[in-house]
Amino acid sequence: MKLSLMAARSKNGVIGNGPDIPWRAKGEQLLFKAITYNQWLLVGRKTFESMGALPNRHYAVVTRSGFTSNNSKVLVFPAIESALDKLSTLTDHVIVSGGGEIYKSLLPQVDTLHLSTVDIKADGDVFFPEIPASFTLAFEQKFESDINYNYQIWQRGCIAVPRHDVTPG
Repeated sequence: MKLSLMAARSKNGVIGNGPDIPWRAKGEQLLFKAITYNQWLLVGRKTFESMGALPNRHYAVVTRSGFTSNNSKVLVFPAIESALDKLSTLTDHVIVSGGGEIYKSLLPQVDTLHLSTVDIKADGDVFFPEIPASFTLAFEQKFESDINYNYQIWQRGCIAVPRHDVTPG
């Protein structure tokens, strides 16, 4: 099973302030919606509760609390390992979508990173972990918006780095 990871961070590495994302960059969330459409997402409970169940996605929610869901597209697991075991029987691709502890735990197992860096320094208490040296930048595209952002794809062992600058129209 392939594991991808998708996150947005500020220039200083912040990905959250409590349950909230401390910015809104026009267009940036469209990347998340496009890439995760019809995919399985692996998330922590707090991340799931802050985003809710988006349509046309399946969720594996990891929690140590008594959280449950009646939604048929949401499976709840007590540990990351049990979630991965079950997901390997349901799909060949999972997108790790937060939060900070889930990212930190699964980064060593991830094949591809989809990472947006928003051009601000944000206040927050949740940070994206350092990208391991085993990853190579495979693609980069800069977007001009109300808050500019840079979208990158990192892969283990990739060589090429295409760059594109875009102004949303």
